[in-house]
Amino acid sequence: MLALSGAARAAALSIEVAGISTRANSAIVAWEANDAVRAVVEYGTMGEYGLWTSQSAPATTGGLLLSGLEPRTQYQFHLIGIGADGTRAETTGSVTTPGIGPSSGATTTADALLVNGQPLFPRMVFHTCSWYYGSAVAAGINLFMGSACTQGAQQLALLRGTAFSLLATREQRTNGRGLIGWYQQDEPDGHGRTSLPTLPASAKSGRVSFLTLTDHFSSRSAPLAIGRAIYPRLIAKAEMIGFDSYPLQTRCKADFTLTFDLQRELVALARGRPTYQWIESGHMGKCGRSFDPTPATIRAEVWLAIAGGARGIGYFPDFWPPEVASAIKTTNATITALARALLAPEAPVSFGPAGTPVKAGARLLNGSYYIVAVNPGYRSATATFTVPGLAASSVRVFGEGRTVPVRNGRFTDAFAGLGVHIYIAAPQGL
Repeated sequence: MLALSGAARAAALSIEVAGISTRANSAIVAWEANDAVRAVVEYGTMGEYGLWTSQSAPATTGGLLLSGLEPRTQYQFHLIGIGADGTRAETTGSVTTPGIGPSSGATTTADALLVNGQPLFPRMVFHTCSWYYGSAVAAGINLFMGSACTQGAQQLALLRGTAFSLLATREQRTNGRGLIGWYQQDEPDGHGRTSLPTLPASAKSGRVSFLTLTDHFSSRSAPLAIGRAIYPRLIAKAEMIGFDSYPLQTRCKADFTLTFDLQRELVALARGRPTYQWIESGHMGKCGRSFDPTPATIRAEVWLAIAGGARGIGYFPDFWPPEVASAIKTTNATITALARALLAPEAPVSFGPAGTPVKAGARLLNGSYYIVAVNPGYRSATATFTVPGLAASSVRVFGEGRTVPVRNGRFTDAFAGLGVHIYIAAPQGL
């Protein structure tokens, strides 16, 4: 092969980072190229990235928005310039977002909680005392729903912007760093409530409202004395709707299909409001110790909820032995890495054959497909997934270092008991 002359080397396509600007939950990567290119950036908190955004019109300069980031988090990115003839130039970099600012505004779309205009995947604990703040943040908790041991203003001061907060509706006069909204009474349906206070709309107030229900809205639970017709009225009083079910700790059954199926029911009932689910993460006293959650059950329930459409996750109770805290931290790290995609619109996916226990849900973001699939049983299983519109020849299994072949939008994979796989198909041409 002949060596390139100096003139030829100078003409080779190149692209470089011209500058980076950051906010607590977004960044812009400015770039320059020596010829007109289509610029693409893939980014994430892990070396395999997992998220893409692009500037399709050929240009020699531009800026690419990295959206849906977390405060105080480092992201890696891979900048690619694609010339008119298909040649590529690449470079890498990183960006670290600053902490939460002195004030934050929040609202919702049908798909997500928005904080300062950017999607945020809430990972929550409920009524946590201040001595758990540090360990909870270290485990990846980014939203505290109330406090059992301090007033709201004290909670905001003690957190010092390391995470966001929701306060009880009775504390609506409180303000401070990290506050994004209010939560209605916990499980009002379980307390026989048929009405709730009306809160100001977040579009005007910048404060979003949350509501956690029991699972009695579902056909798989016995109706309460107030009946099921009350749920639309309760749901209308909040902008983000969640529930708790706890198969192990309240039903004393290892039936994790409930986690997925009830989530799907709530998504339909919430009618365009983003939803969340509380995941059992410790002993609650009703069932024997043989039904205590484990790292494997917690991980499976989290991803079953997300596959079912959850746009937020809570962990209850909030005191965890080391092995559970480690599992929550690892799970939250994966959610953080893919949060922007997990908050994207749903894409259709079907799974079979008949009789497989495996459940799945899909998202579509900037031409990339994300399929979250979970085996809710303890025995191994195999499943085949069909994703309309998926043109890729293979999907990458996030965090596993392997790929699975795809043919005509279909692929098959094996699952261990309580196994979780997250499949990613990059945008066409990448």
